[in-house]
Amino acid sequence: MFSSGWLLVAGALVVYLFPSTVQQIGLSQWIVALILALLATDYMRRLLRRRLDGYTGDGLGATQQVSEIAIYAGLAASVPFV
Repeated sequence: MFSSGWLLVAGALVVYLFPSTVQQIGLSQWIVALILALLATDYMRRLLRRRLDGYTGDGLGATQQVSEIAIYAGLAASVPFV
């Protein structure tokens, strides 16, 4: 399947293609969110490989959901509160 390097490239393209969101939120917050998404994706990959000996459609859907939650958590955790 895909390595985490491809996910990093895809994330960089998203940040590059949507500069207005980067300006509003900040690049460092996006980097934190992307790192958390990569870690969550790698964790799910290892879990699915160990438990199911591979991927299934349900497993990939769960991986997408976990990664999305990690992005939201990373953005929420890295926003400075005044």
